[in-house]
Amino acid sequence: MITLNTTFYIHPSLETEFVSWVREFYIPSATESGLCNPSMSIILANVGEDVIGFALQFDAQELSVAEKWHDGKGGCVRTDFISRHGQKALFFSTYLEKLPIE
Repeated sequence: MITLNTTFYIHPSLETEFVSWVREFYIPSATESGLCNPSMSIILANVGEDVIGFALQFDAQELSVAEKWHDGKGGCVRTDFISRHGQKALFFSTYLEKLPIE
């Protein structure tokens, strides 16, 4: 199982708009493309003044499914949001492979 984690750092003035965008556009785009189990968390670590961090995670059966969405439609969805807000929003993504603990 693969987890696609995308971390967003945004200016607090964008919080309401960002959360709405995630719920209305980002999550539906990902789940329509084969990703599942969406989750969103606020990052409690203080990364700087006037910055809020969010982590969005989705699961995929294969890395290729996560990469296809992330680099394709997901890229378009993120670019649209980021381009409208310039330096007030940024992101980075990480692919994770779940390992058995036992």
